[in-house]
Amino acid sequence: MYDIIGDIHGHATQLEQLLLKLGYQFIDDCYQHPDGRQVIFVGDLIDRGSQIRETLHIVKTMCERGFAQCIMGNHEYNAICFHTPHIEKGGFFRDHSWKEIKQHLQTLEQFHKKEDEWEMYLEWFKSLPLFLELPSFNVVHAYWNEANIEWIKQHYTTMDSTFLSRCCNKENEAFRVIEETLKGIETALPNGITNPDKEGNHRGDCRVKWWMPFADRKTMNEVLIPCPEALKQSPLPIGTNYATYDGSKTVFFGHYSLKYAPVIENQLAICTDYNITHGGHLVACRTDVKNDELEIELIY
Repeated sequence: MYDIIGDIHGHATQLEQLLLKLGYQFIDDCYQHPDGRQVIFVGDLIDRGSQIRETLHIVKTMCERGFAQCIMGNHEYNAICFHTPHIEKGGFFRDHSWKEIKQHLQTLEQFHKKEDEWEMYLEWFKSLPLFLELPSFNVVHAYWNEANIEWIKQHYTTMDSTFLSRCCNKENEAFRVIEETLKGIETALPNGITNPDKEGNHRGDCRVKWWMPFADRKTMNEVLIPCPEALKQSPLPIGTNYATYDGSKTVFFGHYSLKYAPVIENQLAICTDYNITHGGHLVACRTDVKNDELEIELIY
């Protein structure tokens, strides 16, 4: 019996409201469920919101007490890279230009003069798994690809400097695997068409809605996220094979900040991230197994 909760991004008040709605009780400084249910957090606990320290305290405490599990999101991964010195090249594994600082600014500000506390959480981030495989379903932050998952099983142990050196080398297989697993699949846009990201940077590529069933892919709007206005009504190019999910086991994920009402678009691939930072919803997928069938309910 699990409740999978999407990207929180420092919105502790909404997290507590959702936990209470799910029936969790605050006992001994920790949220726990009287029926023994467990939360699974899909990552992206930090950045953007105004209650990052509070969010981390809630989630980490629940994990330590056995009432939750948490996987790594791209924001936790980015934080590790941002704060880990690059011994070989100097500097850090993630640039400290204004673009990166702006993305990480809320976290930096809220942990100002609380370096020891922040170091504790950074070490905890490094211990988070990159995915979870459970008997009835799987969980990943951005993209479940069987080949990538097998690669991680064979090559990944911990997010230390040695592994980060591989991840930050674009010619190394580790770079592609980690990028896709934590940040998703992207495709290049036609010449002259760009997409502004959350920080206002205009990008020449776009994320792919890999979870959308083939039967529902009629136009570019069903495949690209967010789809540029100029392409929304365009039919899919003939012969183009965008990434999809063809597994038989349900996978839950976050990451995509969907800006429409929470909905299950594919019973086998379910997004839990509905843009809490910009007026959306913090969403939980409540799961139960009855008669060997996985039952799923969206709660927000």
